[in-house]
Amino acid sequence: MNKQTKDVPKRLAGFRDFFADDIQVRDYVINTFKKVFEKYGYEPLQTPALEPVEIFAGKAGKEAEKLFYRFVDEGGREVMLKYEVMISMCRAVAENINQIPLPYKRYQIQNVWRAEKPQKGRYREFTQCDADTIGSSSVICDAEFIEMGIEAIKSLGFSKFQASISNRKFLNGIIKLAGAEGKDFMPICLTIDKLPKIGPKAVLKELLEKRNINRQVAEKILKIITETGSSKELLEKYQKSLKKIPIGLEGIKELTEIFNYLNQAGIKPDRFQFCPYIARGLAYYTGPIWEFEVLDGNVGSIAGCGRYDQVISNFIGRPIPATGGSFGIERIVELIKDRQMIEISPTKIRVLVTYFQENTFNNSLEIAQSLRQENTRTMLYPEPAKLDKQLKFADRKGIPVAVIIGPDEVKNKTVTIKNLKKRTQKTIPQDDLLKEISAK
Repeated sequence: MNKQTKDVPKRLAGFRDFFADDIQVRDYVINTFKKVFEKYGYEPLQTPALEPVEIFAGKAGKEAEKLFYRFVDEGGREVMLKYEVMISMCRAVAENINQIPLPYKRYQIQNVWRAEKPQKGRYREFTQCDADTIGSSSVICDAEFIEMGIEAIKSLGFSKFQASISNRKFLNGIIKLAGAEGKDFMPICLTIDKLPKIGPKAVLKELLEKRNINRQVAEKILKIITETGSSKELLEKYQKSLKKIPIGLEGIKELTEIFNYLNQAGIKPDRFQFCPYIARGLAYYTGPIWEFEVLDGNVGSIAGCGRYDQVISNFIGRPIPATGGSFGIERIVELIKDRQMIEISPTKIRVLVTYFQENTFNNSLEIAQSLRQENTRTMLYPEPAKLDKQLKFADRKGIPVAVIIGPDEVKNKTVTIKNLKKRTQKTIPQDDLLKEISAK
């Protein structure tokens, strides 16, 4: 006799299911960001999961395009799951540009999809948390975002973190100073951005062997980006080095304005620093760029941000400056869970109302309804069962209180309240139930 085989359903790699304890942490993180974003004048936005491929193609860079989930739909249209919310937002703003007062400050917390290798804190479907200011070229917008990000990360409970700040114009300047060609700008940026992870020797090797950069040029670039000193000292040093390269000086000026803003706003100096090697991998950045990094535990970046003044312009044919950033919700959630930074309840249900037998069901229902009307999170056990079974269920779920309403309680117009954490119980008149529960 052949054994019957059973197909066990499995989720796809890089995708996840979320149960109550996971959702508690995610809600805590997302609600913290919402509160801080709105404090700084940002408004919510949502865009569709599916977008036309042409919206993203040619804007995020060749490396990013390898990760697109793209396909032809039933209507013969080439579409994709949105790779990131920022470009989808640009499309929405472009379509509604005449109805939106500028500058427009928006935040967006939605799922995106990337066909990349799954690893801890990195998934194929994940929640992206973005905030952006559209319609202003003022560096104040960049500086304010850095201030806001520092406040958000602190509000989440992190203590050892900082914003690492650089500028694409500055990087353009030093790459020109080193003698590199314009076509090599993005390949060089992609490599030097890895400096904290792989170190100077590996960066030099990649510049030479993978990027085919002249050795003299590569060594000069590496020497420049590994200069040490305070932010003020580095800015002064680079200003002298770039005095004949206007775009580099423009980058230095913007960086100086950002640091002046942060100092004037009273941000502690250890919360931000100038990092010449920060380059950010996406091709569309045009000015200030920055990351937020958790410093303890070898965590690294939890947010990537910067100015992108050309992206929306590509949609509508006229200049629309923009700046903002994306926070890594998944990585932040994992960190908070691993470090047990918040207390997680096994369930949000506060009370279980028992159900003994069919002729007492109406009494159990009445008790459950009275608790719910007082906004007490209450579960009514759905079928008649022995008390021991119902209490074991409540204990396993982590429900702290059981309200027992059996035949004796019905007869005497009482209820028995059992505290499952303290292993205590008492019987009280039904009329005193709401007062007793609210006191717990």
